[in-house]
Amino acid sequence: MLFRSLTTRSTFRGLRSRFDVSTASARRTELSLFGLMLFGFCLAGASSSAAEGEPAESFLASLRAVGYFDTAIVYLDRVEQYPGVDGDFKKAIPLEKAQTYVDAARSSRSATAREGYLKDATDQLDVFLKAGTHPRQSEARMMLGTLQMFRGAQTLGSEPDDAKRKEARETYLAAAKTFSDIVEKLRNELKEMQGAKIDAKSNPGGAALRDQLRGEFLQGMTLAGEAWLQAAKTYNDPGKQAKKELSEALKLFTDLSEKYDDFPPGAIALMSRGLVQELLSENDKALDSFIRMLETQDVDDLRDAKFQAASGLIRLSLADKPPKFQMVIDRVQPMIDSVRPNERRLSSAAQLHVDLAEAYLAKSRDKKNQKPADLKRAESDGRQLLIKASKIDGDHVAEATRLLASMGIEAASEETAELPTAEDPVSLDDAYAKTIELYQAGENYSQMLATATKEKDNARAAELEKQVSQTRQVAMQILSRGLSLIRSKSDVEMAGNARQLLAFLLYQDERFHDASVVGSFLAKSTPGTDMGMKGGLIARNALQNLLVVDTSNAHLIAEVKDLADFVQSNWPTHAETPVFQRLVVELALQDDQWDQARGLIEAMGKSTTRSLLQRKLGLFLYQASITARAGDDETQAAKYLAEAKQELKAGLDSIEGGLADEEAMKAALILAKIQLRNDEVTAADKTLNNDKYGPLKVAERLLGKETNKSNEAFASDLYSTELNLLVQKMTAPNSDTDKLVGQASDVMEKLRASVTGPDASARLSGIYLRMARDIREQLDGSEPGQKAKLIGAFRVFLERISATTEDQATLQWIGQTVMALAESSIEPGQTKATGQAAELLATATETFERLKKNSDDVPLTVDFQLGRAQRLSGNYKGALDTLDPVLRKKPNMLNAQMEAANAYEQWAATLPPTYAGSAYKAALNGARPDESKKNVIWGWGKISQLTSSNESFRDMFFDARYHVALCRYLWGKSTSEKTLIEKSVLDITKVAALYPELGGDQQRRKFDSLLKLIQKELGQKPEGLPPIEK
Repeated sequence: MLFRSLTTRSTFRGLRSRFDVSTASARRTELSLFGLMLFGFCLAGASSSAAEGEPAESFLASLRAVGYFDTAIVYLDRVEQYPGVDGDFKKAIPLEKAQTYVDAARSSRSATAREGYLKDATDQLDVFLKAGTHPRQSEARMMLGTLQMFRGAQTLGSEPDDAKRKEARETYLAAAKTFSDIVEKLRNELKEMQGAKIDAKSNPGGAALRDQLRGEFLQGMTLAGEAWLQAAKTYNDPGKQAKKELSEALKLFTDLSEKYDDFPPGAIALMSRGLVQELLSENDKALDSFIRMLETQDVDDLRDAKFQAASGLIRLSLADKPPKFQMVIDRVQPMIDSVRPNERRLSSAAQLHVDLAEAYLAKSRDKKNQKPADLKRAESDGRQLLIKASKIDGDHVAEATRLLASMGIEAASEETAELPTAEDPVSLDDAYAKTIELYQAGENYSQMLATATKEKDNARAAELEKQVSQTRQVAMQILSRGLSLIRSKSDVEMAGNARQLLAFLLYQDERFHDASVVGSFLAKSTPGTDMGMKGGLIARNALQNLLVVDTSNAHLIAEVKDLADFVQSNWPTHAETPVFQRLVVELALQDDQWDQARGLIEAMGKSTTRSLLQRKLGLFLYQASITARAGDDETQAAKYLAEAKQELKAGLDSIEGGLADEEAMKAALILAKIQLRNDEVTAADKTLNNDKYGPLKVAERLLGKETNKSNEAFASDLYSTELNLLVQKMTAPNSDTDKLVGQASDVMEKLRASVTGPDASARLSGIYLRMARDIREQLDGSEPGQKAKLIGAFRVFLERISATTEDQATLQWIGQTVMALAESSIEPGQTKATGQAAELLATATETFERLKKNSDDVPLTVDFQLGRAQRLSGNYKGALDTLDPVLRKKPNMLNAQMEAANAYEQWAATLPPTYAGSAYKAALNGARPDESKKNVIWGWGKISQLTSSNESFRDMFFDARYHVALCRYLWGKSTSEKTLIEKSVLDITKVAALYPELGGDQQRRKFDSLLKLIQKELGQKPEGLPPIEK
């Protein structure tokens, strides 16, 4: 069974953890509730708006994802000052703040900090809910209910009295009511939508809303059931005292698991249903629910719930008379073996270790039916599971410790737990020698494991993996005991070697925090020595691994900086010293701290690492310049570009030794692009052909002749840049045009040869389209004089190529490139091309028509480009006749719909008043009905309607709304109908009321100018748009 996705405003990142508030500690309760909160706010499948559209929302999601919660709050405090941010998003700022505080609380390890974050979240939710109606009201109420759940868990604490239990119960019941109200409201809305029979193709916005509401509906049902279940657990004996609460929970979980089992929440409800049935002593039914949960599809979203279901299966099976320990061992041991590294610290996985250990211990007591060797093995297996579980923080540790104590082991830590194959060392030397033997044995097992894995001997691989782990655990145990025997007269070198080996073993075991502690201690206790450097390297790598999952952890970042400074002070000339500063620099780069990163790099001595970091800084700055340019901040973009050029050049020129690697080659290509953008043709030529790092010199050596998608993308980028270089050379005085055109033709042939395979033609077309866009961007960024020269040079080159080829992909590229040249030549505000632009459009039109003549199977994009060329040339009827069949085949091709509406609008401006009104009407309301009498060409009105609810079409929406007002005004003016002109005022003021920013400063200025023009036409004072309220 394939699971269907759910659409909400957040991304599903995990599943709720198992609750046990009737007996668990406050710590366990809070962690469990955070699991629920994670589930409550993060159902499967991000909404299209979050995934595709709103930059503010995407940026905010990125900040939360990496744990920059303080930055996210600052951003939300300032976001209203930023242009182009959607009005609905701004109205939802309190809700976004609440979500950010909840995420911060979930990530915090401090109970005090969590309490503060959750109070702030509650305050922000109150602000949002009191503000009135908003599309995200149900989401806010869902969050409020979940916070009520957390308050209930906090109220219980570790040892609640009857008063606390009652208070918590009332809080849980209030949460259940909150969720139930949401469910009923959403149920009614979904019924109305069901009656309307929304079609996803014709109404994508309505379909997206329906999917979002369905996701919130299932979310609400799940949380309502959980609230009832937690309320029941506040009783001392839920099975007898809380039948009503358990009945309500069971009803909800049953509905979810029976009616919605093809969605993740429905499948997960099987586990919750089993927990309720277990509390009601309906053991057979609970067993069935747990087994059904375990038999669901093995997908990431369900793994946590499966761990909990497996624990339930063990509890019920061991409660049987006699206990069915072998059945659960056979079923659950493979789950334990398949636990992933990122799951090892889940409370559900740790609890499952303890529960399965009880099954093994039950087997070890079955002396009547088991052989002595099997009894001993079962006890050993149980002990190993308990020791492993005891390393992970959580409420299960008490149970693991109790079971270990019953076996004669005083504590569950590996330092004190006596493993079956380990003996106490008599000295540090003895411990070190034994550990070396065990380490070597473990390495042998690892090699055998690699062989078994390669040969797909799964059973052998599983056994060897277990042996590797056990051997390492025993080695660390012995070595830890040996280190505890160190005395003042102990050999310092031996102690250092032992600590180094222990740090390495801890690192291998992915216990990165412990490895960093031991490694740092070794470095700081033996400064300036090789041994100390080795300890420092282990600590550095361990800290880097910890930062991968907790990027913004201030404590970890401080440890990294402290370690780097210590190494710099004590090993200033060591070859490995720069790698410590590298991590600090990379953290600064990730935080956009360019000046800080530059200062750290400049403080480093000359080294390969310094050169690499200079290139990295250059690439980050280059990307920042692109971002600034996209935000119309040309000053900042130019500054970043100049800095990027400086850092890239320095980082490339300082490469020592032989040829550069692939990273340096790709950095050189970016440097050449910057130089070409700055019209530094000679410098770009030298960069591309540099003997050490020049992409044109070293690409084949580094990437090989065989191409893959990554190499193909780089090759197309390289050849596009080389082609740009050759064309710019043509603009130089006394250039050998014939020679350069010949070289450019060779470049095109190399590009064609680099793209192979059955779909080579389609991929080549995509590459050519990107190249045409790059050329357009290069032209738009050039000075007028240089721009004219470039257009002339490109034109010569393209005409030469066109005269010698009939290749479809090449002709399509020529047409697209000539279109780019033509559009770059058209003056701002000009609708019909003249002069050089008109000549270029004629060439493009001829090329596209030649393509159509040569083949009956040309892509729709060719017809679209032809229609656009005809429209820009002033051949409006020809453009509409070309676009008509395109839109009959693909009516949802929005750029073609906008092109057709533009053609009608611009055609109307050239017609006499008698006919102009009809053309403006067609531009506004659509034209050319099909057999079902629906307009093939939609017009600006329908375009604006269908783009209004999708954030990814935000710019199209505002552009369409502008043209709605413009066409209605011009229609009314051409027919002298004042009512139409008056209505065009409302077209602007209504959309401005909903979206005061109107798509950004530039678009708002267009609306404002048009409104003033209309007001003047109506004899009114041309006041334009009112200012945006701050």
